[in-house]
Amino acid sequence: MTWKDGKRWVYSITYDEGCEALLDNAVPVHRKYGIPGHVALVAREVGVPRMAAGSSYEGMMILSREQIHMLVAEGWGVSCHSMTHAAITDENAEYEVVESRKVLEDALEMPVTMFCVPNSNESYPASRAVAHKAGYNSILTIYDDVNIIESDLLRLCRCPLHTEYPPPFYSAYDPYKRIHQAIDAGGWIIDYCHCPMPDRPIHPWKDCTLQQLEERFQTVLRVGGDDVWLAEPNEVVEYILNTKR
Repeated sequence: MTWKDGKRWVYSITYDEGCEALLDNAVPVHRKYGIPGHVALVAREVGVPRMAAGSSYEGMMILSREQIHMLVAEGWGVSCHSMTHAAITDENAEYEVVESRKVLEDALEMPVTMFCVPNSNESYPASRAVAHKAGYNSILTIYDDVNIIESDLLRLCRCPLHTEYPPPFYSAYDPYKRIHQAIDAGGWIIDYCHCPMPDRPIHPWKDCTLQQLEERFQTVLRVGGDDVWLAEPNEVVEYILNTKR
């Protein structure tokens, strides 16, 4: 099995929460380099300020339905990031994972078939347990690794595109992160961050700067050349599912 049009590897990027500030900052960079994006949306937070208490992005306006449809028309995709961004447990999974899909689909007036685990990977087991009931065909986690075409679609790994890792690591930003691994393995990188801003990140453990985002895109294109498929995650999942049918 090979990637679409014989490409050697795949690059995608996702933005948790879907802050409206993406339109002024990240989106122009996407348009400049021809790379589609993806927003993981909290179901109750479409076109309203971020409501998760203690979040670094609390109070920031979230994209509206109309703005999301505009991005989708440009090749972007969406996933459901739970109902409230609470940690997922067996007790609340029905509400946070299953019911949230219908709420988000109603808010956006479009299908949503991908789930994005909120908080930490501790939310993953309970999310996965109800994924089929909810009708999702894939799950985005925050396991840091490269995916391959045979990967479990209900355990897709994402690569943190952050200025540094939390202590005790303090790792420096690396625009080459996992690129050569993906090339060698014929793999699929899914980057994730939140809302890159000029000069300094909103939170260095959760985000990169706008300049670092552009450096990442430049590196992907320079190193990847004609061998990289620049794709929105839902498109890749559909490709994999179609090749297995």
